[in-house]
Amino acid sequence: MAGPAVVDRERKPTPRFTTSTSEDTTVLLGIIRTVHSDPLSSAFSRLLTGRLQGDDAVSLAHFFEEVSVLHEHGHIAEALLFDMFALDLYWEQLKREVKAIRKKSGNPKFAENFEMTARIAAEFRESTRAN
Repeated sequence: MAGPAVVDRERKPTPRFTTSTSEDTTVLLGIIRTVHSDPLSSAFSRLLTGRLQGDDAVSLAHFFEEVSVLHEHGHIAEALLFDMFALDLYWEQLKREVKAIRKKSGNPKFAENFEMTARIAAEFRESTRAN
């Protein structure tokens, strides 16, 4: 069971923009297997094509939350993660539903790491655009 909130959504996240190493490969392969296996792969395809349905937003937000926790704890390099997933863009597509779930469920922590990591991903996108 989740404990008290550990992420301050108002905190300015600190980008690390680390590069990947061979140690990231196992984590990366696990993420790839998960997102490309049903039922998540169908929801992910619908996200990419803007055709979300049913509980897709819940499943995807939960998945991106778990990936974001790996990021938060330094288990996957930011540059690799943000090259694989456009987390900032996915957050924009899912945030309305996530906020509704938080309110309806009374769980303000739902997908909080995803939200914070999406902010860092946006900074990464801007920094790579400048180069």
